[in-house]
Amino acid sequence: MASVKYQGRNLAFKLVNHILVLSDPAPVVKRCLRQLGIGLVEICGRRFKTRHVAVVAIGKAAPRLIYGALGSIEATRALAVIPRGWVKPRVSGVEVIESTHPLPSDLSIKAAEEIIELSRTLGRGDLVIFLISGGGSALVELPRPPLTIEDLTELNRLMLSSGMSISEINTVRKHVSMVKGGQLARYFTSRGISVVGLYVSDVPGDDPSLIASGPTVPDKSSFVDAVNVLKVRGIWGSAPAVVKSLLEDGVKGVVPETPKRLRAFNRVILTNMDVLRGLKTMLSELGLRSVILTSRLEGEAREVGRALASVALDSARRGTLLRKGVLLAGGEPTVTVRGGGRGGRTMELAASFAKSVSGQGKVSILTLATDGIDGNTDAAGAYADHTTESRALAAGLSIDESLSNNDTYTLFNRLNDLVVTGPTGTQVNMVSLILINITGE
Repeated sequence: MASVKYQGRNLAFKLVNHILVLSDPAPVVKRCLRQLGIGLVEICGRRFKTRHVAVVAIGKAAPRLIYGALGSIEATRALAVIPRGWVKPRVSGVEVIESTHPLPSDLSIKAAEEIIELSRTLGRGDLVIFLISGGGSALVELPRPPLTIEDLTELNRLMLSSGMSISEINTVRKHVSMVKGGQLARYFTSRGISVVGLYVSDVPGDDPSLIASGPTVPDKSSFVDAVNVLKVRGIWGSAPAVVKSLLEDGVKGVVPETPKRLRAFNRVILTNMDVLRGLKTMLSELGLRSVILTSRLEGEAREVGRALASVALDSARRGTLLRKGVLLAGGEPTVTVRGGGRGGRTMELAASFAKSVSGQGKVSILTLATDGIDGNTDAAGAYADHTTESRALAAGLSIDESLSNNDTYTLFNRLNDLVVTGPTGTQVNMVSLILINITGE
């Protein structure tokens, strides 16, 4: 279908680049780190005396994080663990380790072993700085014996398609792993090596123990919590028998718990809310009013889309939040996969929003995943407005059928309303812009 310009559409797409600039962790980590002299490093206001410094970046934001870090301090060694085929770090001297995402594999084990081997090359008085971001849970993995990587892959596949929240998923992940929930840090602290974890948050609430399953953060959850999550979500019966046996042994105290205390300095340095606040400032400079709704959107994406539509329509008609301007929201809705199509949480949210506002008012939404990839597609997200459903019907498409088959990518691709950025090299979760009564191009 030929591209058509709709009210507010151009503004929404122009804001995409601003979202990605605000999501870039390189300048943030560069400001956090300072080389004060030989053997003295300052990190987020705290000073560390050290002989050698190693930097380990893990996750989708690893390329930009390590770029910013090495622009501020001198490192003896620098490792970056990234998804296979991802954006490469644009800085020399970095050992790049490619792994798999969203499911772990043998490459994930090799990545973990490389990092553990690094701990053996450092000693008392040295410092390791972990730069952690979303995607790290799959990229770096070491199954807790007797589990195999195949067991963890099957477990992750079940959880990712179930609609579980990232908090629930990572609660389970920590207890079937030897590197999550603070356990990776212990390979270093046990040798007298200082550990710092700087986190870019992709989880609602910005709890560092949940970001990439918190490899350097003490774990507040337990084996009991992990078992309960799987049972409540209806996955317990389908989980591999060896996984259930391990978790039950953990509940009995046969398998040791994840660490509840650690000698590590951890900070969250960039969040979804930081991006929303930056957008609010930028919109004000453009002369547009805006309201931040939340950075903690959770729940089934299509339900979240309906809720946002209700807020948008009330604002458009009654001025409840603003009569004209932009509502800002972020978070991590989930998708329960029942069909065989292509799509992701941002596209399902946008499709549901479009269905709810169809023909009812001058409201629109642009929603995107800041890592540049939504679900099993090459798109970051989608744009939708009060005309989306009528345009879909004219093209022989149905929003209801797209949602029931989890095939929203086809819908927005045919309407030329996909947001395509390519892999961005960062990840601060999903950002949604809801435009209210904004006319013109």
